[in-house]
Amino acid sequence: MLFLTATTIGLLAGMTRSLASIIAAALLIPVVFFVAALFGATSILGLLIAILGFNFGLINLVVAAAFIQSFRHA
Repeated sequence: MLFLTATTIGLLAGMTRSLASIIAAALLIPVVFFVAALFGATSILGLLIAILGFNFGLINLVVAAAFIQSFRHA
């Protein structure tokens, strides 16, 4: 569920086409994990999964855009 949520955040941040929103979302992931670590138990593996999910969402957006672009020119 964490991977899916992070993928969605990456995809939606990328869809805004705003570099500021992509950077803000990327920086908020470790900040949220740090705050969660102050108040409870978290794991580094969870943080790693969230970061990988965020990057996967951004990569999916680029791949989907290239795929759509290839159909427009064909």
